[in-house]
Amino acid sequence: MAHQKTILFIDDNPVDRTLIKRLLSKYDFDVILAENGLEGLEIAKEKKPDLILLDILLPHISGIELCKKLKGSPVTHDIPVIFYTSIDTPKHLIDYASYGAVDYIQKTMPPGQLIVAIREVLHK
Repeated sequence: MAHQKTILFIDDNPVDRTLIKRLLSKYDFDVILAENGLEGLEIAKEKKPDLILLDILLPHISGIELCKKLKGSPVTHDIPVIFYTSIDTPKHLIDYASYGAVDYIQKTMPPGQLIVAIREVLHK
C-alpha cells in the first residue's frame, strides 16, 4: 500500500487554509498548514512534505521569495511547489518555473482542477 502523501499548504487566509485542508483530506492527503512563509519554511525543512501548495501574497516574505529559498536549500530543493493564488494573472503570463515552481493555479479554479494538478505532480 502506498503511503499517504503529505502536502504543506502555506496561506495567510484562515478560511482558505480550512477549505483546502478539508478538500485535500477528502482525497486522502495528509495536510500540514502554515500561516506565513517563515513558518512554512521551518515546517518544510522539518517535515519534508511531498508537495508544497504556496500562496504568493504572504506577509513578511512573499511566496515567490519563499519558493526561491526552498529551491536554494539542499534540504527542500526537491520538494515540488505549486503556486496557489488569488492573483488573477493568466497562467501563461506568470514565469512560475523560473522561481522553481512546477505549476501555478488560481484559487478561482474548480477544486477538481487543483486535485488533478496535485496528482499529476505527485505521480510523475
